[in-house]
Amino acid sequence: MTTLAIPQKIEKELKNVSQGLGLSKKDLIINAILFYLKTLKGRLELKKELKIWEEVSDEDLIKFEKKI
Repeated sequence: MTTLAIPQKIEKELKNVSQGLGLSKKDLIINAILFYLKTLKGRLELKKELKIWEEVSDEDLIKFEKKI
C-alpha cells in the first residue's frame, strides 16, 4: 500500500464530496483513480490505433504515387 500526502485544499474537497455521495474518502479516492486510469487506457488505445492508421495511410500513398 502506498501512502500519499494530500494537500489540505484537496482534503477538504474530498471530505465534502465523499459526505455528499455517502462514500468514505478512501472509496472516493479509489474510484477516482480507477476512473482516471480507465480514461488514460482509452487514450493510449486511441493513440495506438491512430498510429496504425497513419502507417497504413503512408503505405497507401506510396503505392499510389508509384502508380502515377
